[in-house]
Amino acid sequence: MAIRSPAVKKSVTIHPETLRALGRERTRNLSATVNESLQLVAALDAQQAIVAEWEAQHGAFTEDELRPFLESAMRAQIENVARLLRERSEPASRAPSAKRPSRRK
Repeated sequence: MAIRSPAVKKSVTIHPETLRALGRERTRNLSATVNESLQLVAALDAQQAIVAEWEAQHGAFTEDELRPFLESAMRAQIENVARLLRERSEPASRAPSAKRPSRRK
């Protein structure tokens, strides 16, 4: 069994617009959402530190070296936005998590 360290309690201020932009599942357990978001930010910080260290030793990445990664990131962002728009436009009864009754007999 994994041993988990105790949670650290912190007080945060969240803009109302940010809360309104979150889906119901994200606001249902706000602590989990904040924790997940901070884990993503920590991973990004670690990646940026690796890049900075590499660039300090080898020089800055060129535009040609960065292009495939930037294109991939832009494609992923577009796909995420498209998915969110589809989810928001679907009626609640047709949401991906809802089970539709079978019409087969």
